[in-house]
Amino acid sequence: MTPPVLIAGFHRSGTSAVARALHTAGLHLGDELLGAEPANPYGHFEDVQVIAAHDDALRRVGLTWKSPTDPQPGADDELRSWIHAHVRRRARSGRPWAIKDPRLCLFLDHWLDASPTAKVIVVFRRPADAIASLHRRHVRRFVDTRGIDPSDRAFWETPDLGVRLWIHYHEQLLTQLPSADQVIALNFAHRASIENLPATLSQQWDIPVTTMDPVLLDPMLGGETTTSIEVRDPLLIPRTRHIWDQLSALIPKEM
Repeated sequence: MTPPVLIAGFHRSGTSAVARALHTAGLHLGDELLGAEPANPYGHFEDVQVIAAHDDALRRVGLTWKSPTDPQPGADDELRSWIHAHVRRRARSGRPWAIKDPRLCLFLDHWLDASPTAKVIVVFRRPADAIASLHRRHVRRFVDTRGIDPSDRAFWETPDLGVRLWIHYHEQLLTQLPSADQVIALNFAHRASIENLPATLSQQWDIPVTTMDPVLLDPMLGGETTTSIEVRDPLLIPRTRHIWDQLSALIPKEM
């Protein structure tokens, strides 16, 4: 039986581009996917049921995806039961499948409990770039009266919220990763590794996917940038550097 692929990474780090690449290569991302928006014109490739299950689990402990709260929400029998049922249902289809949701960073152990052989793709991006992109997305949403969310104000009312979220998501993710042979890590700036991802999955994990036309990738994907953001709490800077070093170490040196 082909194991599922779990695509995990912080918001605005390139997980949608990776999910789109694998979707076009034949992986089933879900029956009902979150639609496109100006910040994600090609779509999010996120199963709306999975998003709802994760958000409900956070809500049960008084959190949202915007809560940079330690520790991890912890054991949640309701979520675990839902994930086990979801994995069984997806497996019965006989199709190679994947899940993509940034909240996987918070709940990866629940998915690995349901499917211990699952493969994990970690997508990461320079913190300043990911956080600046997150801010831009919520500025757009805030000024768009068709979908205003008052909680978006938190990004400007809570000092360093974006940085704290980047740290929180990655700290949780890094503590839940399975063995190295079940993990592939991708740096958003390295476009070639994402272009080659379907072939890598086929060769490394024997997952039946086809090749992908690089034209289908987001044209903004890859490349080094010089984005900078203000960080008020200087103690957060070494934490981001340490996490960045840990994420970078997940990529084999020959890559």
